[in-house]
Amino acid sequence: MIEKFIAKVPARIWEEGRPPRLRVWEGEYNIASWVRVSGAVGSIELRMTYVDEAGEHHARVDGAEIARDGSALLSGMVKLRFTGQVEQVQAVLVLSDPGMRFVVEELYVQRRGSTLSRTDKLISNF
Repeated sequence: MIEKFIAKVPARIWEEGRPPRLRVWEGEYNIASWVRVSGAVGSIELRMTYVDEAGEHHARVDGAEIARDGSALLSGMVKLRFTGQVEQVQAVLVLSDPGMRFVVEELYVQRRGSTLSRTDKLISNF
């Protein structure tokens, strides 16, 4: 499996609603992405990865089997549990075949319960 960086999630998104002065806290996030894949068949998976004081963490958002060149909508809700200072939160795509080429058409990350805004759209190729 090959992990490919897609985008860094700005702190304004993952820190929204953080309770003050708590060392351990959680947030639920709606994540959606259109991904165009070509060059090889196999599986793809959208993940959120983050690094905090407790180490590196991975949360699976969604996956799909790619049978031919085309697009896939990967979406889901993930709960992230943070401990202390958070270094980074990012979206990554995991590919089963190194011959797969991909283009992320759109990527949204939104805290559950918040109003969708233009700043939740991290990638747009339109």
